[in-house]
Amino acid sequence: MVLAAVLTATLAVAEPACGGKQVPAAGAATTAPQGRPRTLRAAPHVTVVAVTDWQATLKPCGCTVDLQKGGIERIGRWLSDLRAVDDSVVVVHAGSLLHDTEGLELPGKREQLDLRQAAFAKAMGQLGVAVVARSPFDVDNGGASVAALYAAAPFEVLAPQQAEAKTKAHVVMTTRSGVNVAVLAVTDDSPQQAALAAQQVALVRQQGAQVVVALCHAGVRGARRLARSVTGLDMVVAGHLDEKVEPLTDIEREGDTLLVHAARHGAWVTATTLVPDGTAGGAWRDAEAFLPNAVTELTERRAGLQQHFAQATARSEKDGRSAVATQLALPFYRAQLADFDRRIAAARTATDLPLPPGRLVAFQAVGLLWSSPSDPGLVALVSAYDAAVAAQAAKSVGAVRPVAAGQASYVGQATCLACHAPVKAFADRDQHGHAWQTLQDAAKTADLDCVPCHVTGFGKPGGSALGHLQTLAAVQCEACHGPGSRHVAAPAKGAVGHLLPVTADSCAPCHTAQHSPQFAFGTFRQRLMVPGHGAAGLTQ
Repeated sequence: MVLAAVLTATLAVAEPACGGKQVPAAGAATTAPQGRPRTLRAAPHVTVVAVTDWQATLKPCGCTVDLQKGGIERIGRWLSDLRAVDDSVVVVHAGSLLHDTEGLELPGKREQLDLRQAAFAKAMGQLGVAVVARSPFDVDNGGASVAALYAAAPFEVLAPQQAEAKTKAHVVMTTRSGVNVAVLAVTDDSPQQAALAAQQVALVRQQGAQVVVALCHAGVRGARRLARSVTGLDMVVAGHLDEKVEPLTDIEREGDTLLVHAARHGAWVTATTLVPDGTAGGAWRDAEAFLPNAVTELTERRAGLQQHFAQATARSEKDGRSAVATQLALPFYRAQLADFDRRIAAARTATDLPLPPGRLVAFQAVGLLWSSPSDPGLVALVSAYDAAVAAQAAKSVGAVRPVAAGQASYVGQATCLACHAPVKAFADRDQHGHAWQTLQDAAKTADLDCVPCHVTGFGKPGGSALGHLQTLAAVQCEACHGPGSRHVAAPAKGAVGHLLPVTADSCAPCHTAQHSPQFAFGTFRQRLMVPGHGAAGLTQ
């Protein structure tokens, strides 16, 4: 707990406020492989590619630099490239695949989610997903449309008790290189589910399975408990993750069981190549050093970690606010850098050597930057979805909610700046003011997954709605300070009481763990207090 607190404090120093230049967090874009397809040159083997809690996300939110990874079009291209060098790829999914409840209270959002789920289901076929554990979250929340998508799925659907049509308790498949792989589903970490899993493991071992993978809908801790309680599992893929769970950049273990997950929404994938050497059971030996380009990949990751720590240290020394936290984190960073040095040396030694004997594993976590190449067919699918969303939105343009008598309404930033001229320079450079432009650039101006946090007062009385954004596009003054009509009507000094105080609650609807994982209100607010905007001694 102490180490976690130290790292949180240190990372908060490294992450600037919205509107400033952003630095990817440790473990994010600068410290992870960037998508070069790699596999052990071995036969027989299996490469298990895992995605977790995809939630029908065609492209993850990219509101901060460290979130600009993933998306089905990039994953599709990466999988094609991987399959070109690896004939034994099996793509699996754990956690919620099809449903996402965020923002469903908005008019029109349910219809847009239906469109997204249908497009996503088509994408699954193009991606060649092999096995999915049917998510209790999807079943409980998705309704008839999600049930129909599962029923028509182009992949195997697993459920431990086979409670729905077309589900299986497990599947056993043989890779082209000759490994028998079994996959089973676990919906929670209860003793009853563990007992069912143990029965399935015994059964598939009898059927010749050399590798057994469990898709576990119980989060990271539940996956660990499952691994401890069920003998014979080679790998547990943890789904149903908390939003704040960081992606793994290195494999984890619980005894002889490997633990993996890929964070949420398809921003990351993991690829675990397993060489069972004809045996079942026992420890897996790390063969990371034998992956192609291992020296290059590890060196890049070490450089990213070194850069992040240097930035955190420099910022700490400059403002002094987190110097203590940075000093406390020093041993952790030094240990991580030393570990990279050891692994790089091992990779250099392993270059051009044959694989050693025994049960081998090589793990990769891949965060595909948005600059990564894309699959043309999936690009076309996403474009068609965007066009369908725009057409649907045009048919159901919402009306602005009326303002109750005596309540303030929105006036737009131009009205605010007419009096508060010093704020204009800040507003022009602050990224909040360019939020709408980012949606225009991404063709997302009708997408209710995005619009509410890129405009002012969306869905609020007197605020904005689809088709009614003329003066309230982008994140303007009133997004934080509240509707300003009463202040405009009585602008005398002291009448600022008509405006809302800016608190953490002002930011919370948009700066969620999903969209702004490193957000810390105190730190970010301080960086917005600049000349022309909140700095002491200036007239606002």
